[in-house]
Amino acid sequence: MLSAFAVDLGVVLPVIVGIAWSVKAWLVVGRVRIDGHPQLLALQDSQAQKQAGDVVASMINIAATIRRGAMSFLFAEYAYMAVYIALFSVVLLFFCGVPTTVAFVVGAVTSILCGWIGMQIAVYTNVRTAHQCWKDLSSGFDVAIQGGCVMGLTLVSLGIIDLFLLIKVFLHCFEFRSPEEMFEAIAGYGLGGSSIALFGRVGGGIYTKAADVGADLSGKNDYGLDEDDYRNPACIADNVGDNVGDIAGMGADLFGSFAESTCAALV
Repeated sequence: MLSAFAVDLGVVLPVIVGIAWSVKAWLVVGRVRIDGHPQLLALQDSQAQKQAGDVVASMINIAATIRRGAMSFLFAEYAYMAVYIALFSVVLLFFCGVPTTVAFVVGAVTSILCGWIGMQIAVYTNVRTAHQCWKDLSSGFDVAIQGGCVMGLTLVSLGIIDLFLLIKVFLHCFEFRSPEEMFEAIAGYGLGGSSIALFGRVGGGIYTKAADVGADLSGKNDYGLDEDDYRNPACIADNVGDNVGDIAGMGADLFGSFAESTCAALV
């Protein structure tokens, strides 16, 4: 039989490794300079270098616009989530007690944090992936993989360490008649995660579909523009929607599934 310390170490150590690897992956992405690959273009002609400067400036400007839009949507959505968390916590407090309410709030906040981290690394990585694909596809793929590792590993690491600390706090701060009763209270952790995932996936999904359809109707039908033409302002909203629905929403959804399945195994 393993000692309690060995079991705790077996939980905490992979979390530390996961977070450390996420930080390393973020730093790898951050080392990508958006400069238009001047060494590569110098082999062509000076005119190509001049045009590359305009393209790089446009890339940076568009990426910044998408980032501002995504963050604005996220903060607006999180404001509604905060109201929901407060109101539903009162309901849980009345029907299920303090431990379940605490677990619910921790799960909800962690789910929000996972979505926010995913959004931050996504808007940071997107433009760098496009820039590296300008050089060759394998370079762009490497950057995209590193950016995806940040959200994936951080999500799992946060989920494990939060649940671990929650169990430790419950053992020391609350009295339960049996371990089964404690783990039933901890099931609120999964409820919090899945509740926020609902907001993220549905709210973000509605936004991205509305923006996508609006961009197509306006750009293609009214003006004859191609798909994702940069001259169509609705494409910015479409790209914002892709980020909030498919990244922030997906991050919260993945955390919700992870938290629910883990809590189900504990119960």
